[in-house]
Amino acid sequence: MTKQLSDDLRSIEQRFKKEIEPYRSDLWHYCYRLTQSPWDAEDLVQDTLFKSLAVLAKLHQPVNMKSYLFKMATNGWIDRYRRHPYAIQSLEEDYQTDDSANGEFELLDHLEFLVQHLTPVQYVSLLLADVFQFKASEIAGMIATTEGAVYTNLSRARFVLQKAKHQQTSAPPVVHMIPNDILDTLLKGFRKKDPVLIASLLSEDVTVNIVHAGIEIGKDEAKRNSLNDWKEVVDTQHQIVVEYRMLWGKAVVIEMEKKPDGELYLNNLHLVDTLEDKIIHWAFYCFSWDLMKQAAEELRVNLNATYFYHIF
Repeated sequence: MTKQLSDDLRSIEQRFKKEIEPYRSDLWHYCYRLTQSPWDAEDLVQDTLFKSLAVLAKLHQPVNMKSYLFKMATNGWIDRYRRHPYAIQSLEEDYQTDDSANGEFELLDHLEFLVQHLTPVQYVSLLLADVFQFKASEIAGMIATTEGAVYTNLSRARFVLQKAKHQQTSAPPVVHMIPNDILDTLLKGFRKKDPVLIASLLSEDVTVNIVHAGIEIGKDEAKRNSLNDWKEVVDTQHQIVVEYRMLWGKAVVIEMEKKPDGELYLNNLHLVDTLEDKIIHWAFYCFSWDLMKQAAEELRVNLNATYFYHIF
């Protein structure tokens, strides 16, 4: 009964993604600067795109799409802060008003220090102005304030940037590892290009998140769709090499192809959650263009770019 509605909504979503495509990489990098984690950036981008599309139905006036996306991302990040506030460490020194923009690279070198010493609005204002080059009037619209307040926030933020002599380290994240017996079977399934073996690890009601492309509920749906599609791709490839290692604070299955030239090419990144002896949640990121590019650089491997598309 819902198939026609789903088809109509997918068509609208495709139109929306084509409209926002010119700004998608900028949006991802903005979310990365906000969260300081590629994984959290990807989550914030997903939330931003979902909410941006939904809110458009409520708007009766045209919007500047780039500013609109950045505003939604900013609101999403500030909302997270309100739910899980962090302690802002005060700098006791008196400060002089400073209206000069600092260099982007100087700012990016001190993001961790800044997020510890600035309010969320000050932090956002500095990123939008000095990294993404928005005007004060545009920033005011994004964070629902006045231009004068934006200039005040920027002055305070730039003063703190001057004081950022060193970075402060945070506590290491809690890492959830895949149990050895499940991991051994999962890696074997990838290496042998065996979707049946991989499917044997999935719970009957597993959730599979093909990030930016779709969500599958249940083992049978995953077997019919994502595992079947994966099999078609890897059968055209040479040797599949998989590793289980830490990447940006998370334990991740890294799937690569070793081509006849001897080089490794990144295919996909897989995050799985388990309960007892089954996988209950599986997310993979082959359609997350900016995340995959960053991962390939981090891993010092090539990227199998022919299998990735910006629009899904």
